[in-house]
Amino acid sequence: MLARNNILKHFNSIILNSSNKQNIFIYNTINNNNSNYNKSRMHFSTLINNNRNEEDNDVNKFFKDYIYKSTNYSLEQKKKLIESFVLDSQGSNKISKEKIRDINISPISSDILESFIKIRDDLEKYNCLPITTTTTTNTNISPSTPTNRLSEQLYSFDTLLGELIKENLKNHNKLYCKPLDLEKMEPRIWRQIVENEAVHPYENPLNPIDEIKQRTGKNRTCLVLFHPLLPNMPLMSLYIAFTNGIPNNMQIIENNNPSTTTTTTTNKINDNDFIDSAIFYSISSLHKGLGGVNLGHILITKAVEFIRLDKPEIKNFCTLSPLPRFRKYLSKSHPQFVEHIKDRASLEEVKPQLQSLALNYIFKEKSKPNRVFDPVCNFHLKNGASIYRLNWDADESEKRIDESYGIMINYLYEIEKLESNSKNYIEKGTVSTNQIFDNQYKNNSF
Repeated sequence: MLARNNILKHFNSIILNSSNKQNIFIYNTINNNNSNYNKSRMHFSTLINNNRNEEDNDVNKFFKDYIYKSTNYSLEQKKKLIESFVLDSQGSNKISKEKIRDINISPISSDILESFIKIRDDLEKYNCLPITTTTTTNTNISPSTPTNRLSEQLYSFDTLLGELIKENLKNHNKLYCKPLDLEKMEPRIWRQIVENEAVHPYENPLNPIDEIKQRTGKNRTCLVLFHPLLPNMPLMSLYIAFTNGIPNNMQIIENNNPSTTTTTTTNKINDNDFIDSAIFYSISSLHKGLGGVNLGHILITKAVEFIRLDKPEIKNFCTLSPLPRFRKYLSKSHPQFVEHIKDRASLEEVKPQLQSLALNYIFKEKSKPNRVFDPVCNFHLKNGASIYRLNWDADESEKRIDESYGIMINYLYEIEKLESNSKNYIEKGTVSTNQIFDNQYKNNSF
């Protein structure tokens, strides 16, 4: 904490002593009732111009130069470059926080905001590198042990940048979404979307043209979130399928079949008049540097607005979502099931029990008071969705079988209930459910 405070105070002193008073840091001290120290929190915004003192120029030059300077660096080299800057920036306390109250706020520049995201991106990638004897002196840590490899100074710096990114991006009025379009988007933009797709990765990310066309063809689209300051940096992507009814498996979406029933005639399948549902089947943050910056609810809100204008016939807004931690949860809480399941036949043997465990997991298991354990469920409940249905055999891909034995969940976004559902969950932990899920949970009927 002392290292973090030193970094924050130093940045305050640099900007407040600059000859241009448009450059600001706001340095607040908020009392933490659970400890004997104060948590320091600082917001700064920067405008780059020529009227800078030497120290100020050094700070801004680092951010402005970071992306191109580190292009060919390894993650280890990037980490050392960032660490050197942070350590060199400590030790200066030229002005007290009380003198900051009269400074005006101005927006940061786009190149520095992009650099913030890229620095956090590189630090997160470095932090995820396997632990080796050359990167740690703790012989009790195995390569598989999750740990934070960042020093206290780098961790504090990373947290600070996350706060600044969040405050400069989370503006509903400025953020906007537009469709993924190969003809209208430059390759450097759509390649970021392809390479960072997390839920349903591209099979051939080096040559994805055909797959992009498949994912954005008839009865499909991908909406991408942007900020005006970062027109060449897509922030999040949301893949959507338009269907007749709410599908219970990925095969319907992968086959681009709008009908959710097997008895529909070919004429009805091809008739857009029967399409009434928008299915959000993949939402991904496109940069690790946006970790902790929750823009997903904004993208979903923007997507609903976009679809209602473009396709007024759509009545249902729903997801088909994974349970990414279900199998890991079972490995700890019910290891006998994980040990028993060796193949498809053994999976079917425990189907009733596994369904019951999945229902309980999604509805009852908590990570902390008033928060469900499953991160995807927590995300959608915070956004105001309700649990619509649990689906068996929903996705037979290797990734999904490994995560959840192919089980997936529909979350329903009912526009008129979003605000109240979100408020009840955030304030009281109330989990909103649909009658179909209620019947599943009560009667275990599938």
